[in-house]
Order: sequence, then structure tokens, then C-alpha cells
Amino acid sequence: MTNYFVELFQTWGHLSPSSALALGLFFAMAAFIVFPRTVFIVTAGATFGLWAAPIILVGGTAGCVLAFLLSRYVASNWVRRKLERKPELIAIARAVDDDGWRIIALMRLGVSVPGSLQNYLFGLTRIDLPTFAISTFIFTSPQIFLFTFLGATGRASLLDNQPLSFTLATIVLIVAIMALISWRVKQILRVKL
Repeated sequence: MTNYFVELFQTWGHLSPSSALALGLFFAMAAFIVFPRTVFIVTAGATFGLWAAPIILVGGTAGCVLAFLLSRYVASNWVRRKLERKPELIAIARAVDDDGWRIIALMRLGVSVPGSLQNYLFGLTRIDLPTFAISTFIFTSPQIFLFTFLGATGRASLLDNQPLSFTLATIVLIVAIMALISWRVKQILRVKL
């Protein structure tokens, strides 16, 4: 099984203009659908290495902006009806109206609310588009770079025969960092909401 992955990574492991475009478009579309992107980010890191991170970041941010605009100008009534059933999301929207980019930053850094749902939610607030776009770009980048690094580390351990202990230590460190960030963000949001 390991040989299969090594062959796959050696075959697919180079970013061409067309694969970079496909990767960016995939993550732009992912901003519209409620599902965890983490597995796909790690897979992109394993397939293309660290060079995938900036492409994911740009494509993902573009998709977030489009979902935000869709929520604000096209489907606001539909999104509002869906969110009315979740009082915690309404509280987050009010907090964004009060604290602006700070709440977006906290939400993007590590809250269990899926990013696509956040895009639609933020579209219903009074936050302006440039603030939303810049906050999303800046505060989604830590997770994207960490998860891409995680995938790239796994790839390197398979292709370069690095010791498994190094890979496991890296994985444990990344998971610990993400858990700590998520825990701290939840504490801050609990106080604000």
C-alpha cells in the first residue's frame, strides 16, 4: 500500500499551471459547501507539497468572498431563515456587527462552525467587503499553512524515507497547536457572546 502512495505522489507531485488552477478552483467552490476542508488541505499538501498552501489560500479566500456576496445580495432571505434555527449563530452575527473584524478573526482561527457557514453568516452582517476579505485571508492562513505542512511532512517521510518518529512528532505538534488555538478562541468568544 505504501508503494502505491509513493508512486502516486511521485506522479502527481508537481504543480503545473493547470493543476494549480484546478486546486484553486476546487477550494473556491469548497467555500460554498458545508463540509470539513481539513482533509482536502492535508491531501493537497501531501500531493503538491508546501506550494499548495498559497494557492489554497487565494482560491479559498476568493470563494469565501463570493459566498459572502451571494449571502448578502442574492440569498439573504433564505440564509436568514436557515440561521434563525440556530441562536448561537445569530449571537455571532450580532457580535460581528459590534466588534467587526475581531470576531471574524476569532472565528477563522479555530471554531467548530464550518467556514462555508461562516461565509453565509458574515454576509448577513454589516461588515464591509474589504474588511471581510482581508480578515478571511489573514486569519485562515495559519490553518491552511499548518495543514498543508502536515500533508507535506507525510509526503516527505514516504518519499525521502524520513524516520516515522519525526513525522509523528510533527503531527502531534500541529494537532496540539490547533487544539490550543481552538480552545483559546472558544474562551474568548464565550466572553464576547
